[in-house]
Amino acid sequence: MVILAWLSVTGARLFLSGVPVAAHVDDNCISCHSSQKDKTAEVVSIYRSSTHGKLNTGCDGCHGGYSSQTDKAKAHAGHFIARPDANATLEMCGNCHRLPLEFFKTSRHLSAKPNVRRLDCAECHGVHAIGAASESFRWTQFCAGCHGLEYLPPLPRPFQDALSLVDDLNDGLHGLAAKGRPAGAELIRGRKEIRHMISEFVHKTDSKGGLERIPRILELGGTLKQQISSLDKQ
Repeated sequence: MVILAWLSVTGARLFLSGVPVAAHVDDNCISCHSSQKDKTAEVVSIYRSSTHGKLNTGCDGCHGGYSSQTDKAKAHAGHFIARPDANATLEMCGNCHRLPLEFFKTSRHLSAKPNVRRLDCAECHGVHAIGAASESFRWTQFCAGCHGLEYLPPLPRPFQDALSLVDDLNDGLHGLAAKGRPAGAELIRGRKEIRHMISEFVHKTDSKGGLERIPRILELGGTLKQQISSLDKQ
């Protein structure tokens, strides 16, 4: 109840029972930081291209504070956290993304040993650019940054195929966007379904569940790639 009360005060955009709660209309965080002459202005630009930016999830939705205030001290009052550590990041993201966090808490990506550095949401998803990775980004390469080095064996081939599929779909949609061709609701919905299916076993680090789901994922992905190819030829 305390967390929910804080979120209602800060204006965070939540999806409670599937109903989105709108964020602030007046966002002085954006106004102030975009006028700075350091990297904070660049951060604002990155944020605006992200999924959070497009959904109008304000800065205070993650960092706390009060975006309606123009005075810095007042804006940064309350439960404001500028640079969260791993624990605070998990708590921030979990306020909205509760089920993925519950999955993640039981995974091998989360260290059970105290004082041992562990992954948090930002390690994989980024911070301000969530949902807006560059065209050169590749999940296959990203995950191989740990899997296959030193103590971790490479991911099994089916998992690599699933990651390659996500990269291929991203490339296809980037290509359509570059040509000004809309992807369409069905295609976007299909990619979202694939991402959701992959996220369930990745957040859990559920190898068995992944191997059971991947054939269906690859089948769905093949259909989407055909749709992208057809749109690209029009």
